Amino acid sequence: MPSYFPIFLNLERRRCLVIGGNRHAAEKALSLDASGARVTIVAVTIVDELAEAVMLGQVQWIRREYRPGDLEGYFLAIAAPEERSVNAAIFREAEERGVLFNALDDPPHCQFIFPSVHRQGDLVLAIGTSGAAPALAVRLRERFGKELGPEYAAFLRLAGEYRGVITTQLPDFSERRSLWYRIVDSEIVALLKAGRARDAQVLFKSLLQAAGVREASAAAAV
Repeated sequence: MPSYFPIFLNLERRRCLVIGGNRHAAEKALSLDASGARVTIVAVTIVDELAEAVMLGQVQWIRREYRPGDLEGYFLAIAAPEERSVNAAIFREAEERGVLFNALDDPPHCQFIFPSVHRQGDLVLAIGTSGAAPALAVRLRERFGKELGPEYAAFLRLAGEYRGVITTQLPDFSERRSLWYRIVDSEIVALLKAGRARDAQVLFKSLLQAAGVREASAAAAV
């Protein structure tokens, strides 16, 4: 199996193409849309989920089969056609045009693979098995997902509110790193999990003050 390089992509306003209109294509298309991508579907027919997204203007739909040249101008493309034999041709075009490409459940025609993902706000946990056993990645995601609840999303909202002022007032990297580890290792997440958002915010502020960081003008609601 290839040794994959894990990476998170910023797809905001990037043009992405999904070839196919089945439920697997729908899952990827809607995920791309949720990441801020500009999504186009090429398919003769589409499932109801995609039809609704088209009606709402979330994605565009070209009602026909894939044609050579369709990948021009796209940053990323995903193929989930009913007839998988077309994947080889799409893969060749992606290679020629420098388009990131994945053919679902067809590893020989993939430049990248999808991890199993758990999200809590800005927390994103991605687990992969290099394509060897995706089901294991799903089970591990489910296991860790039970431990990483909404308190982590709340923590990251709070951290995001103060990140700028910490960077500004603690220009020394080692001091900032030390402060962030004290924050992360504190009881803030436990307090948030217990529903004690106010106490969590007080503790966060006290750690900032102990490090010499003045309170920001406005604090995040948690």
